[in-house]
Amino acid sequence: PIGSWGLSIEGHHLSLNFVVKDGKLLSFTPSFFGANPAIVHSHVEGGAPVGTRILDKEEVLAFELLGSLDAEQRRLAVIAEKAPADVRSAGEVQPPQTAPEGLPGKQLKPEQQKTLEALLHTYLDNMPAEIAESRKDEVAKSGLENAYFAWAGADKPGIGHYYRVQGPTYLIEFVNVQPDAAGNPANHSHALWRYLRGDFDLPVK
Repeated sequence: PIGSWGLSIEGHHLSLNFVVKDGKLLSFTPSFFGANPAIVHSHVEGGAPVGTRILDKEEVLAFELLGSLDAEQRRLAVIAEKAPADVRSAGEVQPPQTAPEGLPGKQLKPEQQKTLEALLHTYLDNMPAEIAESRKDEVAKSGLENAYFAWAGADKPGIGHYYRVQGPTYLIEFVNVQPDAAGNPANHSHALWRYLRGDFDLPVK
């Protein structure tokens, strides 16, 4: 169809936003997913089986990357001993325009860069395949060496932790600090992808 239009799908732990012009997708951000509980620890009649895990790769791959860092890499990557309460600029129209922090991608070893790439692809694979592939190309062209990986909080599950990856055009953030409804600590995840040049196809002012 000719013309511009948008689609927004909103839920407590879901926010999907698309902008289309003349049949071409211009924007798919912000894209937000959450899970509470992140891992099902207790049996509930009619509920998901114990051990079911949501947003697992988004968390596991980040822990793998953190665990692979040597002492100097880790010194750069860890930006705070305590994780923030939530992702930054939650609910705001545009993502934060702060300078990247953490470990530069150019200081990652080849295998570490592969883990970082897999982490980025995990977020994009939450989108329809056509969108995911086009954005993977964009990420590749921007260069993993130009991305930054930053971590805050605990270096093991079950204790509050947070990370972000900031590239030239994109920003992902993940935080898991809140308890689930049963009181299990750090079992409530928030994950999002934002476009630094402007979400909703709106230019950053």
